[in-house]
Amino acid sequence: MTAGAAWIDVAEKRSGQFFLGDSETAAAIAAANWARSPLGPPLTWPKRLRIALEICLNSAFPIAIFWGSELCLLYNDAYHSLLADKHPRALGRPAREVWPEIWDVIGPMLQGALVDGLPTRSEDLQLHMMRNGRRDEGYFTFSYSPIHDDDGGMGGVFCPVVETTDRVIGERRLRTLRDLAALSRAEDEGEACRLAASVLAMNGYDLPFSAIYRFDHDRGEAELMAATGVRPGGRVAPLRIGLGDPDPVRGDIWGLAEVARLTPGRVAIRAVDGRFGEETPYGPWSAAADEAVLFPIVLLGQDRAAAALIAAVNPFKRLDAAYAYFLDRVAAKIASSMTDARAYAAERERAEEIRVRELALRRTEAELREAQRLGRIGSWRWSGRHDDRGGASPYIARIFGFDPDAPPPSFAEQKGLLYAPRDWEKLDAATRETLRTGEGFEFDLPAHRADGAAIHVTIRGEAVRDERGAIVGLRSTIQDITERKEAQERVELLLREVTHRAKNLLTVVRAVARQTARRDSPHAFAQHFDQRIAALGASHDLLVQNEWRGVELRALTRSQLAHFRDLFGSRIRIEGPDTVVKPAASQAIGMALHELATNAGKYGALSNDKGVVGIAFGVSSEGGAPHFEMEWRESGGPTVVAPKRHGFGHMVILQMAKHALGGRVTLDYAPSGVVWKVSAPLDNVIEPAQGED
Repeated sequence: MTAGAAWIDVAEKRSGQFFLGDSETAAAIAAANWARSPLGPPLTWPKRLRIALEICLNSAFPIAIFWGSELCLLYNDAYHSLLADKHPRALGRPAREVWPEIWDVIGPMLQGALVDGLPTRSEDLQLHMMRNGRRDEGYFTFSYSPIHDDDGGMGGVFCPVVETTDRVIGERRLRTLRDLAALSRAEDEGEACRLAASVLAMNGYDLPFSAIYRFDHDRGEAELMAATGVRPGGRVAPLRIGLGDPDPVRGDIWGLAEVARLTPGRVAIRAVDGRFGEETPYGPWSAAADEAVLFPIVLLGQDRAAAALIAAVNPFKRLDAAYAYFLDRVAAKIASSMTDARAYAAERERAEEIRVRELALRRTEAELREAQRLGRIGSWRWSGRHDDRGGASPYIARIFGFDPDAPPPSFAEQKGLLYAPRDWEKLDAATRETLRTGEGFEFDLPAHRADGAAIHVTIRGEAVRDERGAIVGLRSTIQDITERKEAQERVELLLREVTHRAKNLLTVVRAVARQTARRDSPHAFAQHFDQRIAALGASHDLLVQNEWRGVELRALTRSQLAHFRDLFGSRIRIEGPDTVVKPAASQAIGMALHELATNAGKYGALSNDKGVVGIAFGVSSEGGAPHFEMEWRESGGPTVVAPKRHGFGHMVILQMAKHALGGRVTLDYAPSGVVWKVSAPLDNVIEPAQGED
């Protein structure tokens, strides 16, 4: 980051470290010169901004904070992947300058959150961001939650975010491949190309335009069979192309002569430039494609290409390995469809060709089964009668847990068996409407497997017509989306849990600040408050690492006594079984251990060279019920004298621990050494093992 080009300079080192943690972003914030930033020096920042930033920096989830009238951007390490090459120059800069290319979308959303004071949530929002030197198609799920400043006004916005680009694009491409695989058999190669083009036209995002040319090797020509996103007969997709013709306007502008000589697995890449005039199509994008990939289509049983697929590349997506594989599978599906069409036409002329056609058909069916397995999709064809069992693909049995060798249940038997009555009635109404009007349907339904396990499925249906166009039945696909639904629910649960935990943590921080400030001078307050927040942060780090499922007590103890780590095993002895304590209990015990260790280092057993601290914990029985027991015992230090007055540390050791654990807490200032004991019901302290109620 150069001077004059940014609000702050992260190259100028500063003495001291204001923020906790040793992450890359925390170090950048600590080292930055904030004098030129609208935020000003960190020591002047509002307390609520500092608290929110500490939560952000200590989170493994991508989080950003937009603060102040300029909505200056602060973030954590996990957010770097979203910024790409914009990090670290984005740190502290106004959001409008960091994301000018999407400001028309997120700007009003941010301002709305500040004005309305209400959180927002966006699911798989499409944003074209500049990353690594180019506009990039991306999808994001995030929320904007307002943050109040110290005066009660709106100070900024808290934004947890997850990028869903790979999932959204992956599902989109899988739908295209699924629909190509599900195409009905064509009468000839021309129809096969037109049917394939009808599927490609529905995915203009990955294929802004496409064209399928069939080669006539004898005449040295290529004939346009189908095109999407472009005018047939124009400069981009001429109706006929002379292979190898050098004419820059009417000749072989795509270089199809080279493609005709390629073998399967080889491709040609062409720039889409001024040769095509102003006709270059945009598809659904705001910019024209600047690159196209040309695939040879080699039919089954042939030794040279019979056709070529011209596939334009999304102008906002790099042609990476996944993209290239998808386009290769598209070409393979078109090749398979054309192969089937040629075999079908040939069987009417020669009986011997029937065997070739059947081999091609079995290959297509195998690919369809593989696609169904990968996509967790089953297919079903039904006459429309309630007592008809229909024809189901093998994966239907796998989805619902049936015996694949047994006939599937009839449509009427599915009521109550696979679907709840109300859901079955919804499906029944949709199928009857399709059989009446020919209009297809698609929706998600909860369902049950044969063993009673709950699942979710996506059902798509369309009418089946005979050669005269009359509706004679219905065909549908059923896709198991249980994992996707569960993943969505887990994300929503995580967001709710993050919000809940953040509120609890803020409450504890406020209490620590209030009680510390009540008894200390400003200088002592800063020192004591920083130390106590560090102790709280250490417990919080362990909770985050364990996904808020509790903290291992031995690790918690070691983290709170980390500045005495050289004494572990010699003068600090920890004894007890492997024990995981609940989040609330871990924070109370952690802060109590911090206060005890601080006192021991100043006045107690750790203030000389001979004192010993013994820490023991375990489970005992009290009144027939299991109880958690923990003891801190000092010995060998200076003679203990009970303090004449008690401060906040005393309250943490006794009252806070007692309140959080719901048990008995004692503190004995014995002359031989301080003794702190805890006894609490087991359920208040110990986190049950996973799988236990």
